[in-house]
Amino acid sequence: MWWLAESLRGRRVPVQYPQLPTPHAPSLEEWASLARAELEMLGDGERVVVTHSLGGILWQHVASEAVRHAHPELLADRVLMVAPPHPSRLTGALAPFALDGTEAPALARVARDTRIVARETDPYRPGPAGDLARDWGLAVHVLPGAGHLNPDDGHGPWQAVLDWVVGGGSRNAGAGDVEWRLGEGARSLDA
Repeated sequence: MWWLAESLRGRRVPVQYPQLPTPHAPSLEEWASLARAELEMLGDGERVVVTHSLGGILWQHVASEAVRHAHPELLADRVLMVAPPHPSRLTGALAPFALDGTEAPALARVARDTRIVARETDPYRPGPAGDLARDWGLAVHVLPGAGHLNPDDGHGPWQAVLDWVVGGGSRNAGAGDVEWRLGEGARSLDA
């Protein structure tokens, strides 16, 4: 994500790139507080949120809270959730992040375009990405192979995400106006 933030800054696009505290011991309360503060700093204009992994679950909490408490300044126009984990993986220390079952289906109505991009298999998702997207009412782009779309599976700069952010995304959530390919250096963990 650092590459995306720097690429956007190089294009003079305002970027908020929160450094979530204690990434190895996440706290929903701390993370949500920081996410709300960062969203409030975005200002006017189109708001695009790109999340990875647990950040996608965090987004669902923040967006649900914004809708419940009428805080449109915390919402986005477009959201890209990269490799979100399946709710069944939110156990132990991650249990506070578990959704109550009402937040996820509402995502499709919160932003003009919310979609998932994920690998065919992911260690943080027990089933197909399409099942998760269907449960959440979202469009999905499934990329070949196994992995979590992070540096551990060789993922580096990802032109397709940059194209989606600056290109305005799809006006039709089912269409794919960006050619979704793996980013630079990506490999499949099952190869």
